Amino acid sequence: MNLEEGEEVLMQKLPSGKWAAFLRMKGHDEPFNLGREFKTEEILEGWLDTTEANNLIDQFLTKYRQK
Repeated sequence: MNLEEGEEVLMQKLPSGKWAAFLRMKGHDEPFNLGREFKTEEILEGWLDTTEANNLIDQFLTKYRQK
């Protein structure tokens, strides 16, 4: 994962009570939902340390990063 200035991964509790990760990127008003939901914040934190999460974030960065 290669985040630049103004880009960050956010963890947010959803109205359903589950947790999800969002990617905030420069030039986009709303953060992107990474599409995974977890029962607890701790499980989400663990997932963010996996290769799967890093690859997914890199795909979003490649697709949506403004040059």
